[in-house]
Amino acid sequence: MSRTTTLTHEQVENLIKRINEIENARPTQSADEIVARLSELFAENIEVWVNGKCIAGRSGADELDRSLFKLVDDYHRDIDHIVIDPPFASFGWCMKSVKHNLMGHGCSIIEVDQAGMNLRSWMYFDPALFARIGFI
Repeated sequence: MSRTTTLTHEQVENLIKRINEIENARPTQSADEIVARLSELFAENIEVWVNGKCIAGRSGADELDRSLFKLVDDYHRDIDHIVIDPPFASFGWCMKSVKHNLMGHGCSIIEVDQAGMNLRSWMYFDPALFARIGFI
């Protein structure tokens, strides 16, 4: 399959780093502030897939993020590795919350549109970890 993209490796990597930086600001910013900043990086028609379940559209993605960041006010995610093949990237991560005694590994795959916005995201993690705090 051939695909044409003008996106560079650096543009995709910078988007991932910006998303992670915004999410990791949660201890100093409200959930609504985090969601507003993240929403600026999402395409209007973004698709978010969480462990195989589709959450379509920006409003669905915003609500998913809002519920996570309201529950986990000391959220922190470290990215372990990134593999980029524009417009796609995958990355492994470890999310932590001392307050909730959480530490979980997962991975995400994103597709970036030509405007540099997150068009599609697929996240995979152990749902039992987050079920303990009432998320997902």
